[in-house]
Amino acid sequence: MFIHAKPLQALKLGAVLGILGFGIVGVAGLFPDRGLNSLLILAFFPMILALVIGAEALLAGYRLARADDPESRLRSRPFYTAVRVFEVVATIGAPGIFYVLVVEVGSEAAGPGAIGLLLYGVGLGLLAFFAVMLRTVLEYYDYRRNPSISGHVRGGNEVSEQRD
Repeated sequence: MFIHAKPLQALKLGAVLGILGFGIVGVAGLFPDRGLNSLLILAFFPMILALVIGAEALLAGYRLARADDPESRLRSRPFYTAVRVFEVVATIGAPGIFYVLVVEVGSEAAGPGAIGLLLYGVGLGLLAFFAVMLRTVLEYYDYRRNPSISGHVRGGNEVSEQRD
């Protein structure tokens, strides 16, 4: 089962889908705050994702640096590598850009300008959510191709292997 083989991916996907669902319900006007809290959560939740993805990227980088032939591992799956890089850049970059916008422009924006900044944050958050979902779909596809191994065995370098 994918949840047992890739618990972090499943948890990230569940969190993203839950936040997106909450955001859609809030923006649709089903909550008494007229969607403001939903927009705030959509804009600020990627900061939590950035911490998780950052830690995950550091661990993957450490494992890659300790591998026998890191270049061949990266070249053996170029699409997967590109998706991982996109996920890291999007999930760490989105809250970073939002933070810079709030710090640089936030003090000058009042009323409608602040809502405009919030909408930029929501857009950047949606980009981060898309990146996480894309990586999870790729991980699920990889899992469905070979469900007996949860880790990655590439080029003879075993990162982690776990049998169901």
